[in-house]
Amino acid sequence: MQEELSLPYEIKRYQRGPDRLAPKELLEINPLGKSPVITDDSVTLAESGAIVVTHYAEGSLMPLCVQKITYDMVPQRTPLLIRPVASVIFKNLTQKLLIPAFEKHFALVMQNLLAQLLISLHA
Repeated sequence: MQEELSLPYEIKRYQRGPDRLAPKELLEINPLGKSPVITDDSVTLAESGAIVVTHYAEGSLMPLCVQKITYDMVPQRTPLLIRPVASVIFKNLTQKLLIPAFEKHFALVMQNLLAQLLISLHA
């Protein structure tokens, strides 16, 4: 949009490390470490509807949902003899990986909803 309006803008790349995780600089802007992010002075829009609604739902949240469904299904579909072990493994994966990720996402969604509510109340 900036280009269409002939307004100056800067594209900043945040290079992920060998661990494929977001660098500290991006986490300071968006706690989820996801992009795209638009910053204009003191206003930062990270994966908000002002950028692309479907990007967040399909690009960030959907993989977690699919992972949760998979983690729930795998123990049910493993052979009976190893089902208890698979259940413990996938329950631990859910607790240690997925639940914290969902909590971060829901916190970000709530933060954005609250910000939108406050903006609409002042309008």
